[in-house]
Amino acid sequence: MKPWMILLLAAALALGLTGPAGAKAPAQVLVLEPGQVFKITLAANHTTGYQWVLAALPPAKVVKLVSKNYAADKPKDQEGKPLAGAGGYEVWIFQAVGPGTAFISLHYLRPWEKNKPPAKSRSLEVQVR
Repeated sequence: MKPWMILLLAAALALGLTGPAGAKAPAQVLVLEPGQVFKITLAANHTTGYQWVLAALPPAKVVKLVSKNYAADKPKDQEGKPLAGAGGYEVWIFQAVGPGTAFISLHYLRPWEKNKPPAKSRSLEVQVR
C-alpha cells in the first residue's frame, strides 16, 4: 500500500471514529502490510477528566502501540487570551507488526469512575497480511 493511501485511511478513520457522545461507530477494517504505521485521531477534552483508553492491548505479534499524545486546541477569546476548559484531540499511533487480525477498542471515560460505562467507544479491526 502506498504511503499516501495510509494517510488517506488515517484521515477517514479519524472522521469515522469521532462522533457524538454515546454514538456507536460501525466496525471498520484496515488492511495493512507489516511495518506500516497508522494513526487514530479522536476528539477529547482532558480538562473534564475524560480520556481515551484501550479496552485491551492488541496482540503484540500483530499490532503495537507506538505512541499516544494529547493536543489541546488553542481557542482565544475576543481579547486574544486562551479560553479555559477548551478541548483538543488524542492521537494514537500504531504499527502493523506481523500477519494476523487485531481488534482495537478505545473507550472515552474517567479512569477513576470504575462502575460507570464509557461516554463513547470506538472500534477498529486491523488485518495485517
